[in-house]
Amino acid sequence: MENKPKIKFKINFFDVVIIVLVLALGFAVLKLSNADGGGSTVLSTGTPVKVRYTLELFDLPEGLAEMIKPGDSLSESVEKRFIGNVVSVDFGPCMTTSKDLITGNYILTEKVGRYTATLVVELDAVDTGSAIDASGFLLRANLTPSVIGPGYASLGLITGIER
Repeated sequence: MENKPKIKFKINFFDVVIIVLVLALGFAVLKLSNADGGGSTVLSTGTPVKVRYTLELFDLPEGLAEMIKPGDSLSESVEKRFIGNVVSVDFGPCMTTSKDLITGNYILTEKVGRYTATLVVELDAVDTGSAIDASGFLLRANLTPSVIGPGYASLGLITGIER
C-alpha cells in the first residue's frame, strides 16, 4: 500500500483578511453601481393613463413598408417588454447628413432605397407624476428603444408623448 499525502487546508489570519476585503470590495462595487440584483420590476403607484407616443424607425429597407401595419403589437427587444400597439404609420425617405466635398458644408441627403417610418403607438401606463411607467418600461422623449414587431425589428427614437 502506498501512503498518499493528505492535503490539509488551514485557514490563517491572512486568509480571513483577504476574504473580508474581497467581500467588502464586491459590496462597494454593487452599491456604487446602483445595481439591484437584476430582474426586479418597478412597482408604480399613480394614475392609470392611456398614452400615445410617436416613434420613428430609421434606415428601413425597401420591402419593410408593407410589413408595418396599424394594430401591430410592439415589444422592446432587450428585455422583451410590451411597448404598445401601432395606431398609425407614415413612411418617408431616410435622410442622412453628409459632407459636400466641394464646399465642405454638411448637407441633408436622401438614402436611396431606405425609408423612415413614423409610428403612433398607444399604450396603457401609470403616470406617477415624475415618470410614465408601463410595467417597468419608463417612457420618455428621446429614448431609443430597439423595437420588435411581427416580422421586423429596428432601432427607434421616441419623439413625442401625449397623455
